Amino acid sequence: MQHSRMFNLKFICLACFYFFVPYSLAADSPAPVRLDQDKIAGLDLTAIPPDAYIDILEAGELNMRVATLFEGAELRVSIFESTPAITNHRTRPTDVDEFVYVLSGKLILTEPNGTSHEYLPGDSLVLPIGYRGTWEMQGNYRELVVLMQK
Repeated sequence: MQHSRMFNLKFICLACFYFFVPYSLAADSPAPVRLDQDKIAGLDLTAIPPDAYIDILEAGELNMRVATLFEGAELRVSIFESTPAITNHRTRPTDVDEFVYVLSGKLILTEPNGTSHEYLPGDSLVLPIGYRGTWEMQGNYRELVVLMQK
């Protein structure tokens, strides 16, 4: 009988460990972050001062708006929107890796060697750190961008 009680006590302890410890650990775990659908749709974005990128503006008018949807230790998720414009990054290359998902408008990236890449709504791309080509944003351009933090 002693052996049976010992077995039951061990079983209860193990059961408690396997069933309750994960729940207590999960309570300390960060929760998923739902991205704001209104901001993704372009509502309530914050205007960027028009002279913020004047040094790289080649054509058009940069009326840009942005919203940060998430900012963590390693990455930031934002919505970026612009009127039609062309910017040249030869003197101001990208300083972080970027994942871009085009939501509206059209994006044409042209490498310094002249190779062009077109992206339409639903297309995505990764722009590595150090990109020095041009960005041509057509139409009501809007993107969801994920940036690595510095």
